[in-house]
Amino acid sequence: MKSFRRHFFSRTGFMLIEVLIALALFGLSAVFLVDGAFVATRAIRVMKDTREMEQDLLWARQQILEDCSTYDDIEKGGEVPTLSLGEVSWEAEVDMVGVVDLFLVTLNISYDGDPDLGIEEGEWETRTFLYRPNWGNHRDFSDTRKLLFDENEEIIEGFMREE
Repeated sequence: MKSFRRHFFSRTGFMLIEVLIALALFGLSAVFLVDGAFVATRAIRVMKDTREMEQDLLWARQQILEDCSTYDDIEKGGEVPTLSLGEVSWEAEVDMVGVVDLFLVTLNISYDGDPDLGIEEGEWETRTFLYRPNWGNHRDFSDTRKLLFDENEEIIEGFMREE
């Protein structure tokens, strides 16, 4: 009988507790891997949606600056349709800088967002320098433009006298 017991307990194999521990560890690692995959998928989607929103805003800025050929057009503001943000509204503030016919345009673009894409409503401000000779003749800038021309004329005459 001793040889039977020795033979029975010396068999190679796994005990039930060892198998259960291995299954529990496998189950925990599977849960963490699946959860990590979902987190990565959500992060990729958020990055994609943010990139689409930024592209829409850049496209809207381009359309606004292309469509506003006169100062009166940009002074009015307006709306522009976009792909993912829908209709965006915009306002502009224009300042003449110290160079003839060079303007600093500050665009404030407001958008409603898109719940399907997870984009909340918000505003975006962008500043751009534009060279627009036809804006300088507008009544808001004509006096400043004339002063800039007069200053530049004096500088050019000063250079010519030095030679």
